Amino acid sequence: MHAKAAPANADLSQPEVLAMRHMLDKNLWLVRIRWIYPLFIMAFFLAYRFLARSSLISLQDALLVLLLPVCANFLFRLLLRRKEKTAGRPPEGPSGYNLLGRTISLQLGFDLLILALIMLFSGGLESPVIALMILYIMISTFLVDYRGAFRITLAAMGLLLAIALLHEGQAFFSGLRLTSLLAFYSMFVFTYFVSGYLSKNLHEKEELLKELLRQTRELSVTDGLTGLYNQMHFFELLNRETRQARRHNMSYSLIIFDVDHFKNYNDHNGHLRGSETLRGIAAIMRKKFRASDLLAKYGGDEFVIILPQTDKVGAYLAAERLREGIEREPFPGAETQPQKKITISLGLASYPEHGLDDNEILTRADKALYFAKESGRNRSFIYHENIEKEIEEMG
Repeated sequence: MHAKAAPANADLSQPEVLAMRHMLDKNLWLVRIRWIYPLFIMAFFLAYRFLARSSLISLQDALLVLLLPVCANFLFRLLLRRKEKTAGRPPEGPSGYNLLGRTISLQLGFDLLILALIMLFSGGLESPVIALMILYIMISTFLVDYRGAFRITLAAMGLLLAIALLHEGQAFFSGLRLTSLLAFYSMFVFTYFVSGYLSKNLHEKEELLKELLRQTRELSVTDGLTGLYNQMHFFELLNRETRQARRHNMSYSLIIFDVDHFKNYNDHNGHLRGSETLRGIAAIMRKKFRASDLLAKYGGDEFVIILPQTDKVGAYLAAERLREGIEREPFPGAETQPQKKITISLGLASYPEHGLDDNEILTRADKALYFAKESGRNRSFIYHENIEKEIEEMG
């Protein structure tokens, strides 16, 4: 019975990681578009001036609406740089994903204000760039949810009214100007409903794909017999727990255990009953440990538990609760065992007291398990420095 080394490439793809990547890509897409945006506006006004022999916007106003998105892009890019570096790792909570969602809304709101300024400076309701409002509404429906896009459409309509009042003054209340505004409003609403309908269906397909991915991921990390995490995912969890404990200067403990004389149990009761007993042990584990504890089937009749923010004393108490719970459980066929009941032996090790990396913690917990079995079974044992010598003396 020896501990196995964790694979170096134990970082599996996860739905949370892909969701973060998808949200980050949306933000980066807006940033990339914003680099093109000032160039297009500048080219458009220069072409208009050349062809019409007149200018729609003053030089100072043009510089303002060109520099604002450029400066904003640098700020947004700095904000996204950190998230881009960590997008390949699982987020520690929903905060990272929500931050990226808020950043999209912030970017869209900023772009709407820039567009409103361009329209104000280049003719108000008669500005040829008003068509970009329709494009803006279409883009927003695909980047945010249906309700968020509706709020953005209302904001665009409100800004258009403000532009009309600022640019036209009292003339706005003439029938022709009011009719033009209502015509633009009808186009905005129509654009929102058409693009929003398409976007809603695409989002539903995205959610379906994410759910399928979540189910696939759950199957890939779960042991089919017990429903606990499998060995491969355990290595990933152990590595993540070590990194978090090191980063935040915290402790964690690892328990490894197996069933005493399990081969004897299988020989007398059959492998089907042995499998049922392992499922029963997994059910007891779920009852005895916290929701934050990570439970996994390590292989055969071996199990492991990672207890975050738990020292060796807390881990020992938890191990004893599990041991006593399994010992009291009337498993069918337990009378064929040497002690007439199902028992387990457990070994414990804690970070950083017993090791500073995954393999050290796992190896030392495994040695503690070996000592527990060699010293009589049906007991929990904490690793200590002299255990090697004691094991040699037993041998």
